[in-house]
Amino acid sequence: MNVLNKTRLTFHVPLRLLAVRTVAVVASLFFVLLTPRVFGSAFENLQNASQKSRDAHNAGITPHPGARLPLSLEFVNSHNQQVQLSDYFHKGRPVIFNFVYFRCPGVCPFVELGLLHSMEKMSARLGTDYEVLTISFDPTDTPSSAADKKAGYIAVASRKFKKALAAHWHFLTANESTIKAITKAVGFHYVFYPASHTYNHAAAIYIATPGGRLANYFYGIHYNPADLRLALVAAGNRKITNVFDQILLLCCQFDPYTGKYTAVARRVMLLGGVGVVLSLGAFLGSMVWWERKHGVKKPKASGKV
Repeated sequence: MNVLNKTRLTFHVPLRLLAVRTVAVVASLFFVLLTPRVFGSAFENLQNASQKSRDAHNAGITPHPGARLPLSLEFVNSHNQQVQLSDYFHKGRPVIFNFVYFRCPGVCPFVELGLLHSMEKMSARLGTDYEVLTISFDPTDTPSSAADKKAGYIAVASRKFKKALAAHWHFLTANESTIKAITKAVGFHYVFYPASHTYNHAAAIYIATPGGRLANYFYGIHYNPADLRLALVAAGNRKITNVFDQILLLCCQFDPYTGKYTAVARRVMLLGGVGVVLSLGAFLGSMVWWERKHGVKKPKASGKV
């Protein structure tokens, strides 16, 4: 029995070692074969994330308040007509403009719809108080695609607004050199991906004075109609204005880095103090007037004892 057990022992030990070694070799080969793929994929994802971060930074907006627009630049409108940028500034009205590309699968349609909804709610009148330009920054966009886009936004507009949009919302295309000149002038930066023919870009609209100077920026895809009207009032040399606009402009100041009007505390306090003084003066004046008109008169002395 002892001899048999020893024989079995000497027989099973090599088999166990062989199995362990086989598993170790297979695991080593598996690790060697898959490690480059696993770590390579992780490294590639890290590189892609880093590239996207750089692209997002490079596709931002650099505010250039007061910059003069290159009005001599030539474009082609949605009617396939050659036009100059100056054609939209000679009527003495401020201009709202933005940059999109017509095949954009992302934010561009929301920029346009946000602007459309804001214009519909704003008391300033398109065509009378201001003009609107939409400029494609894709040199492969055509006047035909510009016309299609314009027709699409007119179709979803309210009935009373369609005629003004057709006449005073202008869709423009241009060659690459013209696009670079206008986007550089206003600080609009974008990144092109040739493989997918898409762009990484920011969302914003701009306000320009009738003389072609950059006045305001509004970031994002939603634009407060009251803020937009104030920007047009300020950019239009206050030709479209009322007393309420003047009070708001006195109390608020536009911040081009946030794209919003914010209250200026000192001006608000000053205006509030003036209002209090005027109110007190009016109240005291009315009291004196009422007293003189309705006060009890003193009886005259008769001279009798």
